[in-house]
Amino acid sequence: MGDAVLLERQGRVATITLNRPDQFNVMNTELSVGLRQSLQECADDSDIRAVILTGNGRAFSGGGDIKFFVSELKTRTIGPSFEKMMPMLHAAISLVREIQKPVIAALNGVAAGGGLGLALACDFRIVSDKASLVTAFLGIGASPDSSSTFFLPRFVGMGKATELFMRNTPVSAQEALELGLATAVVPPEKVLEEAGRLADELAQGPTAAFGRTKLLLNQSFGSSFQEQLHSEARSITISAQSPDFAEGVTAFVEKRKPSFKGK
Repeated sequence: MGDAVLLERQGRVATITLNRPDQFNVMNTELSVGLRQSLQECADDSDIRAVILTGNGRAFSGGGDIKFFVSELKTRTIGPSFEKMMPMLHAAISLVREIQKPVIAALNGVAAGGGLGLALACDFRIVSDKASLVTAFLGIGASPDSSSTFFLPRFVGMGKATELFMRNTPVSAQEALELGLATAVVPPEKVLEEAGRLADELAQGPTAAFGRTKLLLNQSFGSSFQEQLHSEARSITISAQSPDFAEGVTAFVEKRKPSFKGK
């Protein structure tokens, strides 16, 4: 996966780090490919039961690589470059939603443009109180990408999302918490610690049921009421035949904490 993305395993938790700190972890083809590969490795490893996604240095991700865009404009290859890169980046972001394990974004710094879209696709966001979130796209005359137009209206409503996109106004960590964009806001030095604490908690949970929950949430906005009820019924029937369900209901009756195996 190269050096643009790092993958570290510690017990049942994997940490994926965007590793272009001198460029504020802006996204290019190498980073997009490395991110998807790292997520796929986490998806395939049954020992991994929670994933933390963070950035190295002062930013989570500054979004697109603007210096690269300028160079591609000079050579008149900007169109083909986007056509090559976007499927790779969007495949990585899709995998954040498809991976049947909780993914926690640890926002150590700014999340802008595609970096914001990536963060919003995660299941949880632990945000540094020094960080900010900004859509950024229209500030450079671009339309949004990286799932941002899908998730942002769902978090804040159409009106607020339109404002954040078109006025390109940064959202502070505290405002992100108030808007529901952040799960928690902590001092910068506590971001990874808090994300790790949450990951450890989730890694003890019913991983397979987490995956079915993510699938239900993913499809809920595009399903009719009856379709969603049908999906819920099918999913809980599968859950009811799982080892974790047996452990969960038994532990409840025995008035003890369940010991889930993630199956």
